Amino acid sequence: NVSGRSWKVRPQKRATFLSKAKHNNLSIDSWEVRQQRKLDKVEATKLQAELREERRQEKVLKRERRAENEKRRAENEFKQASAAAQNLNSKKIGSTLKAMSKKQLRQIKKSRMNTKTGVVEYVSAYSK
Repeated sequence: NVSGRSWKVRPQKRATFLSKAKHNNLSIDSWEVRQQRKLDKVEATKLQAELREERRQEKVLKRERRAENEKRRAENEFKQASAAAQNLNSKKIGSTLKAMSKKQLRQIKKSRMNTKTGVVEYVSAYSK
């Protein structure tokens, strides 16, 4: 080693001079083997597509269920708020509001028309 580098002992060759094995004709498979590989590949892609479709269906069902629950929750809130509004006597509303606790005041809702759906919904009295 002329440079004094003892760790670099193997002779370095250019990449162009390294011998390359030709793999084209080394392992020629039979026709049956190639056809079997092809069938396996097709089967695998079908299975993948099936699993993907199954996941997509699950997502759709979940989304529908979530929308249904949201609608039911809104309806229940509407019923509860309208029942609470009937309990407030309009003649004694001032004294009723003064007697309410903070938690009860937070429960008071006001009605608002949803511009997207055209449905009357109850929202917090202090929301904008």
